[in-house]
Amino acid sequence: MQAMRNAAQYGLIAFALLLALLIRIVPLTYSHFWDETVYLQHARVILDGRADYEELSYRPPFLSLIYALGFALWNNIFVANLVQGVITTIAVVFMFLLMRPMFGLAAAVFGALLLAFTPYFVIASHDLLTDMPAVALMIAAMWLFDKQGSRYAIVSGVVYALAIQTRFTSLFLLAYFVVNTLFFPRNIRRLAAFLAGAAAAMIPYLSWALWNFGSAFLPFIQARKIVTQWTAPNPPSLYTGALLQIFPYSMWVCFGIGILLPVARWVQNFSSLHAHRPHFTLNTQSKRRTVLLIWGGAFLIDMLSIPHKEVRYLLPLLIPVVIISALGATEIFRWCRRQGTVLKVVTLLVGLIIVVMDYGPSLQKLREPWVDWTESEEVHIGNYLRDVSTPNDTIYAAHNFPVFAFYSERRTVSLLPIQETFDDVWRDAMKEPGFLVYYVPAGINETHALKPVFKPDLKFIEANHEFQFVRGFSRAVVYRYEPASH
Repeated sequence: MQAMRNAAQYGLIAFALLLALLIRIVPLTYSHFWDETVYLQHARVILDGRADYEELSYRPPFLSLIYALGFALWNNIFVANLVQGVITTIAVVFMFLLMRPMFGLAAAVFGALLLAFTPYFVIASHDLLTDMPAVALMIAAMWLFDKQGSRYAIVSGVVYALAIQTRFTSLFLLAYFVVNTLFFPRNIRRLAAFLAGAAAAMIPYLSWALWNFGSAFLPFIQARKIVTQWTAPNPPSLYTGALLQIFPYSMWVCFGIGILLPVARWVQNFSSLHAHRPHFTLNTQSKRRTVLLIWGGAFLIDMLSIPHKEVRYLLPLLIPVVIISALGATEIFRWCRRQGTVLKVVTLLVGLIIVVMDYGPSLQKLREPWVDWTESEEVHIGNYLRDVSTPNDTIYAAHNFPVFAFYSERRTVSLLPIQETFDDVWRDAMKEPGFLVYYVPAGINETHALKPVFKPDLKFIEANHEFQFVRGFSRAVVYRYEPASH
């Protein structure tokens, strides 16, 4: 009987993981947007040695390296969706492994389920971006750090370094390990081993950056400048709505229970024991909860201090929020088990309705086509440029240039860096013949540039005979460009 029960449990776990993987993979998409194509392009640079376009001087390389390995096994654009789905599903497994020794089996199951099926997490896991893969590595590093033995601490440091090389803001996770050690001083040797592993894993990347850019830390400096100096600032209020967008209301309710109920118990115990004991200390679980809250609060403050803001930048917050919400859900589950049959059934029905409303949307995509061959306009332009150009042509653009680079497979030059001095330096930046993709202002849906109007503008193009109209699209125009010297 026990064997059958165990088999059923393992079967449910396997089904949940396969379902989590599937909703992260589908739909397999042909068209990809700006940031996605950067990482796909870097994968081709790594695998094929392309020299047509890259942003490695301020983008981390590890996710692109994983994509490149995938392309080496199967040279198909859909392989990136498969790789992304596997990496982000592994985060669910690591969340379970992290929480089980910390807070028990029930909390670990709730934590894994919240991470697996929360709609925003699923969407972010499907996008070919670094956010969720970095979170997966961060959770893995936290789990390994808690295991006994220096070798695990060293491996934890290595995984932490890979998280940094996936997304630079993963650096802030170091604060978690420091705060953890302050609350658990016995971990000081483990922290030393962790730092040694992290340093060893960072050395190859820093050495590569030093060799290629003249500074080991240039990618970190450049990436920081992009979100602090080179892109449009956003108000802190953006993140108020972002927190509600990322985490459903039901999760916030569980999060509140996960914080307030232990505090109430602590106050009650402290009051009852104060007369008999001179001191009352936090237990291990309370300390772990406190460490997570301190780190999460510090991370949010750091994100608020950065001028440029995006909703997905807050995704590392899912670690403390999901864990504490899972503890709150566990408390609700245990309370429900203690109730009578009628109240238990009512509570379960209400809970089922909330689950369907808040987490059901993650499964809706399974009702839609699992392969999406849709060609977005920017991808269409990129494919068009590949067809009408030669390998000697250069593509110039101030918007969507990574998309054009990846799909056209032609040398691409971004005109963003010269916007302030365009009228004086454009001939030096545009020395080679090729094509210019001009976006009409109304055709630019979103831009993070300091100024929304890009140069060259239409007036400039019409005043210079080097630009000849080739084809118009709904949001952009393609011009043939021949430098005056040719």
